[in-house]
Amino acid sequence: MKEELIVNGIVLYATLVGEYDKRLVVLTKEKGKITIFANGARRPGSQFRAASQSFVMGAFTITAGRDYYNLHKVEVREYFSELPLDMEKMCYASYFCELMSYYTREGDSCVNNLNLLYVTFKALIKGSMPNTLIKAIYETRLMDIEGEGIHCYSCVKCSSKEITYISSKRGGLLCDRCAKELNVTQGISPTIVYTLQFIQSVSIGQLYGFSLSDDAMKELINVTDSFLNEHVDKKFKSLEILSSLA
Repeated sequence: MKEELIVNGIVLYATLVGEYDKRLVVLTKEKGKITIFANGARRPGSQFRAASQSFVMGAFTITAGRDYYNLHKVEVREYFSELPLDMEKMCYASYFCELMSYYTREGDSCVNNLNLLYVTFKALIKGSMPNTLIKAIYETRLMDIEGEGIHCYSCVKCSSKEITYISSKRGGLLCDRCAKELNVTQGISPTIVYTLQFIQSVSIGQLYGFSLSDDAMKELINVTDSFLNEHVDKKFKSLEILSSLA
């Protein structure tokens, strides 16, 4: 008999398989992003029916198969049931899952990733911060966790602390001299320099506890969009849906 394992995680997305089954992609603390096959999850009365949905957080009892894991039991700890009730929030949550799936693999260390996704879902549900700002914060911190963070403490070329320009192609901030040498013309305000440093350094639990002016928020969003366009070679369906809702 195969050994049962218990992994703790969040369902990034679920797809239908055959007439009654589901395939779950789950971000787990112990094994990174894994695929779990939930046999009979769509049958009436199945113990997996409610648990085999996107955004569900819980403890999954599984056994290893050839190409995926098989689900035997789920102890749900959080449904995040408010998210599917709001189309916009659901699309943002789906995008966060898509971006997380893009970055993670089986065997990755995903403790920080899982904590980030959890607090981001909570921030979406709470609604005290604009969704667009939550998105920018999430993207900035996730890129940093994955080793693609914006170099924001000194000039990326000469290490000067006098940083007033930014280049997504170069990976971060630049001083006046280096910006001129590299023909970089995009400036960055001191407020956003500090904001980027804060997002990258604060504990994950404190990420969504600040506010920005409208102008500063727009600048931060432009910065994160520029870096993602430079480093992420994928189009996300949830963002296309969000654009159609605007």
